Amino acid sequence: MEILISEDDFVSRNLLKKMLTDFGHEVIETENGREAWTVLQKHNIQMVISDWMMPEMDGLELCHKIRSEKQGSYVYIIMLTAKDQKSDLVDVFKAGADDYIPKPFDPEELRARVMTGIRVTELQQRHNNLANILIESRNKLRIVLDSLKEEIVSLDREMKIVSVNDSFARRLEVRPDEAVGRYYFKDKTNQKYIGKNDEILKMVRSAFAEGKSESGVVKVVVENGTDAYRRVTCLPISDEHNQVFQTVIVSQDITEDRRKSEEIKSLNYRLIAKSEQIEAKNKKLQNTLKRLEDTQAQMIQSEKMASIGQLAAGVAHEINNPTGFVRSNLKTLSDYQEDLGALIEKYHRFMDEFECCDSRFPNEQIKSKFEAIRAYEKDIDLDFLLEDIVDLIGDCREGTNRIKKIVIDLKDFAHPGEDTVQTIDINRGLESTLNVVNNEIKYKATVHKDFGVIPTVRGYPQQLNQVFMNILVNAAQAIEKKGEIHIQTRENNGLIQVRISDTGCGISEKNRNKIFDPFFTTKGVGKGTGLGMNIAYNIVQKHNGSIDFQSKTGQGTTFTICLPAACGNVQSSSAE
Repeated sequence: MEILISEDDFVSRNLLKKMLTDFGHEVIETENGREAWTVLQKHNIQMVISDWMMPEMDGLELCHKIRSEKQGSYVYIIMLTAKDQKSDLVDVFKAGADDYIPKPFDPEELRARVMTGIRVTELQQRHNNLANILIESRNKLRIVLDSLKEEIVSLDREMKIVSVNDSFARRLEVRPDEAVGRYYFKDKTNQKYIGKNDEILKMVRSAFAEGKSESGVVKVVVENGTDAYRRVTCLPISDEHNQVFQTVIVSQDITEDRRKSEEIKSLNYRLIAKSEQIEAKNKKLQNTLKRLEDTQAQMIQSEKMASIGQLAAGVAHEINNPTGFVRSNLKTLSDYQEDLGALIEKYHRFMDEFECCDSRFPNEQIKSKFEAIRAYEKDIDLDFLLEDIVDLIGDCREGTNRIKKIVIDLKDFAHPGEDTVQTIDINRGLESTLNVVNNEIKYKATVHKDFGVIPTVRGYPQQLNQVFMNILVNAAQAIEKKGEIHIQTRENNGLIQVRISDTGCGISEKNRNKIFDPFFTTKGVGKGTGLGMNIAYNIVQKHNGSIDFQSKTGQGTTFTICLPAACGNVQSSSAE
C-alpha cells in the first residue's frame, strides 16, 4: 500500500519511513499538513499517518480538510501525538482521524494499527464495489422495467405508490416521480388508475398478509363506460426478516387478446369436426404411405444387392481364370528350377574336383563324370527348359495383365466416391462395363462393337455405366441359348447416340408401355425388382438425354440412348 507521512521532525519522519518500508509499503513523506494536502490532490492515497503539531497546517486541520473536501475512495487517517489526555484524544477523533499512535511509538504497535487501517480500507473498497454493482444492477433493472408493455407499480403497506414504470406513467399522462407518494386506491383525482377495484384490493391485501403472489383476470370499467380486462399479478417483497414491506402490481390490458381469443374459440369449435375427419383420413394415408415407402426401400435395396452380387460373381470368375493358370505355370516353373538347381550343383562339384585334380590332363575318372553330366543334361533337355521358362513367364505376365485390366475396368465402371459432374468418354465407359459384365454375356452372346469417333459428354460416369450395365445384362438374359449383341456409338447434330441391340426374344406388345415403369418386371419371383430400367430412365433424364427402344417379338430389341455433347448442365439430384 502507498502511505503518506506528514511529520515535521526529520528523525521521527525517517524512522517512520524505515519501519513502513520494512513492512513492505511504499512511502511518500511530507514535512507539514499543507504539503500533505498538495500530495493528496495529485495521488490516490488510501492511508495518511500525520503528526498533530506541525507548522503551516497541523494534523487536525489536515484531517478536517480531508474529510470535508477529499472525494473518491476513503482515506484512513492515523494521528501521531504525544498528548495523552482524554480531551485531546476526543479532539483527534472529532477532527476525522480513524486511529492514533502515542509518541514515542512502538514498531509492533505501528504495524498492528497499519494492518487495521488496511483491513478497513479494503472493506471500504469492497463496499464501494458492491455499491457500484448495485447501482448498475438497479439502472439495468429500471431500463428493463421501463421497456416492458406491462404496467408495474409498487405499493407500501399504506397503499402508497413507491415506484412505477414508464408504461404506468404514460397511461396516466404524468411523469413517474409525480405518481410516487400518492394513494393507489384512494386518490380520486386520478380516475385513470386501475385501482379502486375490490378484486385488486383483495389481491394486494392477501399478498401482504400471506406473503404469496396472487394473480387473476380483472374486469374494469374504462372512461367511455365500456368493459376492459386486465391480467393482474401481485408479487410480495419481503425484507431480511421475511416480512412483506411492499407489493408489486403487474397489470396488462388483455381486452383485445380476450376478444380475439373468443373469436378463435368460435372458429375452433367449427374446425374441430373437420379436423377430426381429416385426422382420420390422414392416419389412413400415413399408414398407406408408410407401407409404400417401406416396400420401395426394400425393392431399391434388393435391386442394389442384386446388382452387387451379380457384379461380384462376374469379377470373381474373371479373376479366378487367369490366376488359375498363373498358379499352374508357377508350379511347373518351380519343377524346372529344381532340375536346373540339380544340374548346377553337379557342375559345382565337378569343378571343385577338377581344381583338386593333380593331373593336368583328364583321366578316365574325370572323363566318366563329364559323360555322366552330359547324359543328365540330355535327359532333362536343358535347351527345352530354357526356352519353355521364357514362354511360361510370358504366360504369367499375360495373366497378371488380364487381372490388372479387369480391376482397372471395374474401377472405371464403379468410380467409387465420385459423385461430381465429370467429362465422360462414352466409348471407354462401354468398354469397362463390358469387361465387368463379361461373365454374364460371354456364355450367351457374341459382342460386336462399332465405336465411332465421338465427343465427350458431361455427367456422372458411374450412373451412365449403370445404365449400360442394366441394358447389357437384360440383353443377355433375353437370349435363350446363343446370340449376338451389337453396340454402336455415333455423333449426330451435337447428340451422342448409343445403340445396343440383341437377338433375344424381344418385348411383347402388352409390356412395351410398362418397360420404364417402377417395379415392373417379366422375371420370376425373386429374380428381379423391376427397378433397373426405371433407374436407367431416370439417370438418362437427369443427364438431359433420352432413351427409347424398338422391339420385335422373337427377333430382338434395340435400345437407343441420346446424350448431349459436353456443353449442357446436368441435374445435381441423385439418380436414385
